[in-house]
Amino acid sequence: MDQRKTVELQRRWWKRQNTEVLAGHYCPVKTSFGGLDLDIPPKDIGQRKRANAQALLEAAEKTGSDVLVAEGVNFSVAMVPAVAGAGFAHDEHTSWSIPVAQCIADVKVNKFDRGNPMWVQYERRLEELLKHWGWDSYLPSLADYLGPMDILAGMLGPENLSIALMEEPDEVRRRAMDAADFLREMIAYEVSLHRSAGMTEGVTNCFGIWLEDSGVLGSEDFSALVGLGHFREFFVEPLSRVYESLDSCFLHMHSAAIQCLPGILEVSNLGGIELGNDPGGPDLDKRIAAGRMIQQAGKPLQMGSWNIPLSMADMERIVKSLDPRGLLIRFQAKSQEEARDLYQAVKQWGGSAGQVTRD
Repeated sequence: MDQRKTVELQRRWWKRQNTEVLAGHYCPVKTSFGGLDLDIPPKDIGQRKRANAQALLEAAEKTGSDVLVAEGVNFSVAMVPAVAGAGFAHDEHTSWSIPVAQCIADVKVNKFDRGNPMWVQYERRLEELLKHWGWDSYLPSLADYLGPMDILAGMLGPENLSIALMEEPDEVRRRAMDAADFLREMIAYEVSLHRSAGMTEGVTNCFGIWLEDSGVLGSEDFSALVGLGHFREFFVEPLSRVYESLDSCFLHMHSAAIQCLPGILEVSNLGGIELGNDPGGPDLDKRIAAGRMIQQAGKPLQMGSWNIPLSMADMERIVKSLDPRGLLIRFQAKSQEEARDLYQAVKQWGGSAGQVTRD
């Protein structure tokens, strides 16, 4: 697998100049090390990540893949809220936030501080990760960056934040902008560390997506619990403040937040969107319609499969219903052999740019 060629392919995808659908998959790969990196001695990080990357590269050679092999320091999703001031808990597989306040007026978002104990643990391991990356191994991934409102949900709890939207909207907006300023500082500092380690053209993320120059993969999972009006009122301005400071911004979006899509497309400097699928719906027709809306706005799209594997028929329908330009489909497979067959099928279904089936 030539990762430089994959970067060039993804650069065309970002510009919606690719002539065939891109594809990536999640399939069984036997790696040597897994779980969180919280209890892993920093000196062991590089060796562990290179060993995992070798297995992933070998699998990509067998199956075909248009995504990068990226390795990051895995503290999971609660790390960023913890540096901002939320409580933190974890097991060997994941982490989660512990609320530290009962009402929004009591929430205090930290300034980004390199001396924060959680950040110190993360940076010590990141320094080792950055010493060992290479084009023939792994590209270093940024942290899992939750958005401003997800940070508030971590500090307050989603139920209390939902109430605060209605009872104390001005306080929510102020705290969300504080969280946006925190994120701008934290992302800029982490990108600078990647720059100093030789990642001078861009950065990447846990999805294996190239982010030209300075960029971030972000998420706002709390958006799945609100309507379009609340998204426009509370999410657009702080997200825009974060993304306006960067060059390549990619948003992870749950299908349960489809009602917010018109507002999401109003976020300044939003580059592309990853649209997943959720057990409670909406169905494939509505996800395809949302995909078309994203493409009509001129943005690249990753159609993903998180909780429910896509059937072969669903994958074919997605590929044939959307413009291949700026389209990446991610799917789950039970084996590397199945991943190879599905990858080849996607390429056959993808057709040429502009030849799209409308149903």
